[in-house]
Amino acid sequence: MGPDEAGAKVKLATTRYEDLAEQLEAAKRDLLDAYADAAREGLGPEELAGGSPFTADEIARGLRERGAGPA
Repeated sequence: MGPDEAGAKVKLATTRYEDLAEQLEAAKRDLLDAYADAAREGLGPEELAGGSPFTADEIARGLRERGAGPA
């Protein structure tokens, strides 16, 4: 493998990484928005945390940021 091929591999891997990071952030926003909708229907952070990648405290923080939790 020469320097050009190695550079191309690095560029491809960087692009894949950046794409996945963007997808992860979008998925996190979508999940927290879904939690906010659920909270508006009466579910609390503790209930939402079951099976979640987030703790009840993290969910509560996301709810507050979205105006769906206690102040």
